[in-house]
Amino acid sequence: MAKAKRHKPRNPVAMAPIMRKGGVHEKSRSGERQQGKQKLKQLVSKVEAGFSGLDFICHLRPALLSL
Repeated sequence: MAKAKRHKPRNPVAMAPIMRKGGVHEKSRSGERQQGKQKLKQLVSKVEAGFSGLDFICHLRPALLSL
């Protein structure tokens, strides 16, 4: 029976710099700001189109819960 090969532990300092950028994919801050602005414009246009105050609050609630 042959001996099991032991792998040398990797040096984290010598790792390729491109590999450090990995991780969870998230929206950028500017993307989040832009999405907030879009939602606000949609709500304002709905209110101007004749939605009542109660409708406005019902549409606003999901946006507030996602924050």
